[in-house]
Amino acid sequence: MASAMAAASSMANRVPALVRDRPTNRRRRANRTVRASSNDGGDPNAPPFVVPKDCFTDRTYPPELKAATQLKLLCTMVAVRVVLAQEEGFGNECHDDPSYTELHDDLTTFLSKHPLGKLWDGEWLELLIRHEKLNCRLAAVRIIEVRDVYLSKEFDWSEYKQTAFDDMDETYKRLMSEHMERSMTGS
Repeated sequence: MASAMAAASSMANRVPALVRDRPTNRRRRANRTVRASSNDGGDPNAPPFVVPKDCFTDRTYPPELKAATQLKLLCTMVAVRVVLAQEEGFGNECHDDPSYTELHDDLTTFLSKHPLGKLWDGEWLELLIRHEKLNCRLAAVRIIEVRDVYLSKEFDWSEYKQTAFDDMDETYKRLMSEHMERSMTGS
């Protein structure tokens, strides 16, 4: 009993804080009313708009769940690339012919048969961890561990958020300026 509790405590420490601190009530929310406002804090009297439940063709709701799904896919893609780079061999940056391993070949063959973007990342990892070759199954474990470390320790959340806001702000300013210019010239 004590060893099971110690194992559970050890596992809880490995789970990223984002997952661990998430509320356990995961029921789907109803259509969400959001206040339309500008980037500077906004007008509290701005008219509300509703985020419809069917805003994505796959019926993912709320939009934050869609973003989380895409972030998991991104982290899995990064982890696959890290494992492939490890299998190419360290110190090969100066050579034109890296020393590819059998696992590198097996993993690239698996990727060509089962593209990561076509499957939910959990399904893709399940296929890989059930592969007939032991090396592929061990690679799946490495990929799971790398993506956990990447998301919990390496992913720069502030850069992620700032880049998204900056890009949207730049696009907003450019498009509105072009729109105003066309409106003024009458074209």
